Amino acid sequence: MLMPPKRRGPGRGFTLIELLVVVIIIGLLAAIAVPVFLGHRKRAYDANAKSLIRSAASAVEAAATNGDYVTLTPAAVQTVEPGIDFDATANDAEQDQVAVAFSANGYTIVSRSQSGTVFTMVKDLSASPVVDRTCGTGCDW
Repeated sequence: MLMPPKRRGPGRGFTLIELLVVVIIIGLLAAIAVPVFLGHRKRAYDANAKSLIRSAASAVEAAATNGDYVTLTPAAVQTVEPGIDFDATANDAEQDQVAVAFSANGYTIVSRSQSGTVFTMVKDLSASPVVDRTCGTGCDW
């Protein structure tokens, strides 16, 4: 009758099966953790863009004299909030940029997050509601 070989003392190592089980468990944990991490990262990028728009709106309101938005320019608002790059077209949140446009009844601020979502805030004194926030399909703001 064949007998399995006996171990000759402690510390001889792990069997191949034990090592494979550990590798499989680590792989399963990684498969769960990576998508969760990427979801948090996207939400953080989007939160940055939203925060940038809110700060830009505060700067526009501070720069507007008696609610006069027509005379405002991106450069005039830039002096109020130098930490944000106000431009007529550039809107990359990663670079702290917002695109801003002014009208007689308000303004429009647009920023694109690193995840690619475009956030827009429109203030129109003649509309109801006065402030409208949009960010595309499947997005909440």
